[in-house]
Amino acid sequence: MKLILKIVPILVFINVVSAIDLRMKDRDHASPDPYRSSAVAKIGDHPFPTNPMNDRARGYIDQGRVKSAITNYGSFINWDSHPSGIWGDYSYLPAVSFIAAIPGHKNTAHFSWTPLETIQDPDGAPLYSIWESNSEHPTKPDAYEAWYPATGDTIFKGILFELGEDDGLYLPENEKIYPGGNGNDYPDFFDAEKQFMFDHGNRKIIISTFGESDPEKTSTRVGLIYPWALRPKLISREDQFDFYDYGEDLEEWTNDDDYAYYGANAAESHFIGADYKTDWHASTFSRLNSHQTENNAGDIFGGTPWTDAGDTYPVLAHSAYSETWPLKLNEATGEMEAFWPGWWAQDYNVNLPGCEQSRKDPDCWEEVPGRFVSDMDIYMELDDRWSHRANNVNTNNEYEQTGYPMGLRVMAEAHSYGVSYAEDIMFVTVKVRNESGDWCAEDEDGNPVLDNTGAQLCGDGMIMPDGTQLNHGKGFNYSDMSLGFYMDGDVLMGDWGGYNGGLHTNDDDFMKYYWEKFEVNNEKMLISMAMIGDHDGLSGVAGYALDTPAVASPGTEFGVVATQLLDSPRATKEIDLDQDGATDIYPGEPLKMTDWHWVDWYQRPGVVQPEGNSSSCYAGSEGCPVAKNKEEILYKLMVGDTSNLSEGEKAWHFHTLNPGTDLGTELNPHFDSIEGLKEEPVYERDPEGLDCVLILSCGPFDLPVGREVPFSFCIIFGQTEDDLKNNARFAQVMYNSRYQGFTPPSRPTVHAETNRGEVKIYWNDVAENSRDVVTGYADFEGYKIYKSRDGGSSWGTAADMIFDNDGIFAGWTPYRQFDLSEEEDSLHCAYSGDPEDCEGDPTQQRGHGISEYDPYFPWFSLGENTGFSSIRLDSSEWRTFPGDTATYKYMFIDSNVVDGLEYSYSVVAYDMGVEPPTIITYQDIGNGEFEEILETNYSNPDKWADPDGYASIENSKGTTILDPNFVQVYPGVVPVEDLSKVGVVPNPYRARSGFTETEHLRQVRFTNLPEKCTINVFTLTGEHVNTIEHENSESGNAWWDMRTVNNQEIAPGLYLFHVEQAGSSNEPFIGKFAVIR
Repeated sequence: MKLILKIVPILVFINVVSAIDLRMKDRDHASPDPYRSSAVAKIGDHPFPTNPMNDRARGYIDQGRVKSAITNYGSFINWDSHPSGIWGDYSYLPAVSFIAAIPGHKNTAHFSWTPLETIQDPDGAPLYSIWESNSEHPTKPDAYEAWYPATGDTIFKGILFELGEDDGLYLPENEKIYPGGNGNDYPDFFDAEKQFMFDHGNRKIIISTFGESDPEKTSTRVGLIYPWALRPKLISREDQFDFYDYGEDLEEWTNDDDYAYYGANAAESHFIGADYKTDWHASTFSRLNSHQTENNAGDIFGGTPWTDAGDTYPVLAHSAYSETWPLKLNEATGEMEAFWPGWWAQDYNVNLPGCEQSRKDPDCWEEVPGRFVSDMDIYMELDDRWSHRANNVNTNNEYEQTGYPMGLRVMAEAHSYGVSYAEDIMFVTVKVRNESGDWCAEDEDGNPVLDNTGAQLCGDGMIMPDGTQLNHGKGFNYSDMSLGFYMDGDVLMGDWGGYNGGLHTNDDDFMKYYWEKFEVNNEKMLISMAMIGDHDGLSGVAGYALDTPAVASPGTEFGVVATQLLDSPRATKEIDLDQDGATDIYPGEPLKMTDWHWVDWYQRPGVVQPEGNSSSCYAGSEGCPVAKNKEEILYKLMVGDTSNLSEGEKAWHFHTLNPGTDLGTELNPHFDSIEGLKEEPVYERDPEGLDCVLILSCGPFDLPVGREVPFSFCIIFGQTEDDLKNNARFAQVMYNSRYQGFTPPSRPTVHAETNRGEVKIYWNDVAENSRDVVTGYADFEGYKIYKSRDGGSSWGTAADMIFDNDGIFAGWTPYRQFDLSEEEDSLHCAYSGDPEDCEGDPTQQRGHGISEYDPYFPWFSLGENTGFSSIRLDSSEWRTFPGDTATYKYMFIDSNVVDGLEYSYSVVAYDMGVEPPTIITYQDIGNGEFEEILETNYSNPDKWADPDGYASIENSKGTTILDPNFVQVYPGVVPVEDLSKVGVVPNPYRARSGFTETEHLRQVRFTNLPEKCTINVFTLTGEHVNTIEHENSESGNAWWDMRTVNNQEIAPGLYLFHVEQAGSSNEPFIGKFAVIR
């Protein structure tokens, strides 16, 4: 492959929001763009990826008390994007970022070795020793068998001597060639230390070490190199990629390349101060594949406190805003349509094949297309192909750190909840796929991962910035990988206005760890969370003091934040966490959290020496020194590897009960102790407290090419520790229910027909057979019909607005409401929508009517026992429509309409809520005395939300006609006989006027058309723009997306349109309309 020079135009935009902090006060926020260049060189067979800065976007978690900006370059939360982890009135989180890490080698201490001979000098001092791999040890594996497994590729690529500081001596020239034999002559082939040899006939590896150094000890510092850690050596850093030594043939990843040992690798986006040098970047073409660029932050969120209407930063895909979704071609219609790029919510179904009737069994869950996980899901994709750009390069064109791309794609969703029981919780769910080589996706069971057409997802290996693929397109099957996340908590750091130096007291916080096992409905659950709060409760305002009972809380202005690792990949090998010789996690079992460590921010992995609040240069900032072994030390933290640490690293990153002594016998390498927290030197500085950083991880596990694994964590807030623990318990219930809380019935599918003076609304009965994903109850109660005159922006007049007891707007009065009759309620089964399933068994029936006001939110009505007789169709009248699989069993006729005007309708289903598990009645026992009687409430047999119960909830109304329960109609607009009243609506059309049918396509409507006609649009100069063919026996409307025949958006200006009626002698109609930007 020869060097190819191309001239490539690069489009770049950067929108940086700056923040100031004492520890970052010298940070330069005017970041240069290292990807901008007018000319670039490309190595390899593939076009190089586009500028990753162009694929960045932002989202906003804002449905509950937890509010935060979300970014798509690995740092899910960072303080340069406002809001940054706000709860209530204040912000708590400068950084929350994702980490994926792999080792560079496997220390020979993991294997069994047999000494063969020690060579001495004339004075009897040992010069070097010769060792052979041993396959007969009862517990330790054999190095040769590990290197050359019975099936598959070889696992290692070379041997590393004098390993340390994430480096070592890679000496391929020191390999000795064994001609064959019985192995008795191995020492004859060695004449010095740091040599090695393979005997494939006898399946042995033979090495020589310095003196009498034992390769079964980590202090000998010998390792077997993983293939991904040997990579072509850097020649120079170019404008858009790093140029590597691919040998004389310039063919990448071939034998003549100059390979060097790169070591361990940890992809993260929290360490480097310059955000363009993050390890994770938005995946190439995310702006097309996982979000869009037509609507920006100002368009969607311009009215919020977080930004303004002039903010042009791109927006991630938000579940509640279909105009933020990417577009794809509908081949059936030939039109571009918005689609949700993320995953859907799941339902628990014990009738699924293989289901063992446990919520922990993945075979018991099925995806429900069209239903989102939370009130606001935000989707993003990122990858690590640019991670080498975070390495500093010295004047000799050598890497000072050796991070590198692994070819991982990360697909993530952030989940936000507006309901009161989950308003203090935020979940992040992640899928990680190894795309380092040509791949076909599979899950952990080896089952293919399918696309929406039912075909297995497959693709080419990830293209690196220089146009090459890792390992020449074969990629790497990673071993001993770990996934985790980094959370930096500062209580407090800002408020709704952004960063606030008067509130930010980053180095006086405190930390605790909480562990609890509990059961809910016979399901075992575990809380294992680390919490961060203010040390003394004073941070500009008075709040909760976490260092209790030593310090009394001075106020209630702020609370505590905690985090917990939830979902994880499964173990691929036996794991002994407590190092007692017994297996703690078996292959196939979820890893869960295998390691958690706390560090003080000033001693975070990557610092050269401890820093302070007044340091002049912070590691990670431009021009500041960074530890050479930053990648390796972070990996070691994530897997609990304490071998060959410096004294500083041991003191900074691994914590025992007694920080003054740090005895090895007290060290748990996987889980830090907080018992000696107040004895830590960083705590005793002035002021007392910590600048807390938490690193939680799960590993090790193997990740072959194409494998896709899950990962998730949650962030929980609470006013006090007890409040936090209660919220954490419900977070576990939600996790067991696939991150869902109490759920409303399924959304009906709605269809509408119009006539003069009326609208007929049809819907199906799918809601009546749905079950709450948490409780399992069939809790359907009724339907509400909402009507809008402004496309769904409002659902009535001011008189229809509903306010809670505090005068806060809570919702809209439905246009019509229908609910189960009292008899239907009484006979309704707790677990089924079919009354015959519990006929004659009062312990399985609700046993009473549900009506009047919701006892929890009395401003909402549960209905008046209307029954459905006025809207339910006889089976002979059920309707179906072409291209629609739904069967419509209900119909409501709205005659209160004006012909020609637009109306929007939404039909929602709502449930009965969760009633208290006991009913209290009072029996008159005479003499003015009453006896309290507690009776079982069979509508809540499993005692959910005990003792108080929970309010009724309804499904979302929808926002566009893409939502199945949302329709827009024009009554009375039926085909006309002549062309005299043809018009265009709106006229003029104003950009961003909001006049759209789907809110992701700009459109105008031609109205009062005959049944069949042709519409031609021209410029004033007579240039043909487009043709619209209209043929509809029921509607006199036709829509145009305002694009030319070449699929280009039309320019502002005045346009002419010509309408000709088919099969008629009527004169054509000519009109005009204007487009204004």
